[in-house]
Amino acid sequence: MTKLPIMLDVIILVAVTTAAFFDFRWKRIPNWLVLATMLVALIWHTATDGLTGLWMSAAGLLVGIAILLPFFLVRGMGAGDVKFFGALAAAVTYKYVFTVLFFAAMIAGAMAVGRIIWEKAVIVTLLRMVDLFNWFGRGNLKAHPIMSVANTSALAVPFGVSIAVGTWLFIFFGMR
Repeated sequence: MTKLPIMLDVIILVAVTTAAFFDFRWKRIPNWLVLATMLVALIWHTATDGLTGLWMSAAGLLVGIAILLPFFLVRGMGAGDVKFFGALAAAVTYKYVFTVLFFAAMIAGAMAVGRIIWEKAVIVTLLRMVDLFNWFGRGNLKAHPIMSVANTSALAVPFGVSIAVGTWLFIFFGMR
């Protein structure tokens, strides 16, 4: 199918809104939500498009996880974000993974800039960005000691919220 049916749109929007709520409130996206979203997506696409739908959905799942996995491996993002984006990618299929990611990344960037300005941390953030580039530039492929999801004092934005807003924009503007 070239267009997501309205019922699937509603299921996707409920899932991303729920994920955003959990990520904003508790900084976690629960595994039950990831699993439910993934299973509904795989079953939906299989039921509507047969094996082709299953492959498109499974490919979306794999691509969605593969895109964000490097950020998790260097502790720049939580596992819930990666797993949930994979489940969402299964719902929108591999054809739209990069479109949804583009929207989510733009929203995350805007949220990050807003938070940096709100916290009056522009200079500190710029210095830490230079430090981060130097860290990875020296071949360090492990988590940075300061800029990591493990550092609770670091400024961070909930990527689940960005995923949700990006998905709402994707569906609202009919980008599928």
